[in-house]
Amino acid sequence: MSSLPTIKDVALLAGVSIGTVDRVVHNRGKVSERNMKAVQNAIDALGYRPSRIASALVKRRNGLKIGVCIPNVESEFWAEAMEGVHRAEEKLSPFGVTLVVDTNRTYDFRDQKASILRLLSEGVNALLLVPVQGKESQLDELIPPEIPYATVIEDIPDSRRLFHVGPNDCAMGTLAGRLALLYSGPGLQCVILAANCQFWGTQDRIRSFQEFLAKHDPTAKVLSTCEIPIQSERIAYQSIYEIAEQQMELHPEMNTFYVTNGLTQWAAAAVKNHKKQGQIRVFGYEHTEMTDTFLRDGIISATICQGPARQWYNAIYIMNEVLAGERTIENPVFNAECRILIEETIPFMRAESFSDTF
Repeated sequence: MSSLPTIKDVALLAGVSIGTVDRVVHNRGKVSERNMKAVQNAIDALGYRPSRIASALVKRRNGLKIGVCIPNVESEFWAEAMEGVHRAEEKLSPFGVTLVVDTNRTYDFRDQKASILRLLSEGVNALLLVPVQGKESQLDELIPPEIPYATVIEDIPDSRRLFHVGPNDCAMGTLAGRLALLYSGPGLQCVILAANCQFWGTQDRIRSFQEFLAKHDPTAKVLSTCEIPIQSERIAYQSIYEIAEQQMELHPEMNTFYVTNGLTQWAAAAVKNHKKQGQIRVFGYEHTEMTDTFLRDGIISATICQGPARQWYNAIYIMNEVLAGERTIENPVFNAECRILIEETIPFMRAESFSDTF
């Protein structure tokens, strides 16, 4: 049980349904004297206090609908993101909040547009999404002004989005540069493998990485920056592997790959299969199926993990507070907490925790 008891904890201890606890807490509907006493005893024993958002939502129980428009391209990363969506749904559904989820299997705006239109046709009160167009975003024109929307993971600052939850991509690029110099040493010879180059975040990561190298090691050199096609999951995996192969042949002097997103393990696979272990180090992002193996093999030196599940959970929770009148957005950017994964930290990696305070 968590340190802060939930309505589910009360229901479990009292031996009643969540709905019964809800009726007792908010003094509405019929509850037997026996159940009322059981619930009150459980509340006293646990020290349970209804959250502010729960109370606010009960006051305006209008069947709120929040639309979630989420990609499902690199399946491991987006499956992790969906964990946060499911956790938020579990938290808020007892209070009449519905999450309407629609996925798109490419980063093509035409697919995202169709997804958004489907969600709008469902009568959602707000939208949460990952913008896929970068600076060419058409979301302000597509989404009616009366529908608030927020961005998750990727941002479009020059828009009317209400808020953004995501990593500080400039800081992530700088950190990747520091890690690369720390492990590869002076005179780093690097190839950058970049997917989703139209994203603001990708551009910030590349620029900050290069600026850090230029400032701290004038002898470091970026040999090439290669765009990775990512029209689908299969194409993304195949493309980064093949391009990594080509770059190793083209630049025999290289000693570093910097991968700008979660495709890191596929660049590492190319290094391993070409017997470049010990000659080329790989740096990138996220914690995927083969990351631990490549870390232990010394092929991947470090990745930076942004925790997509926590970002989606927080974004949904914040939007609910806004719709319930419980929050005014003053600072529209909520930076995600990120972690460094190296071989020595593998034993300390654990499932993400979720908090309602942010």
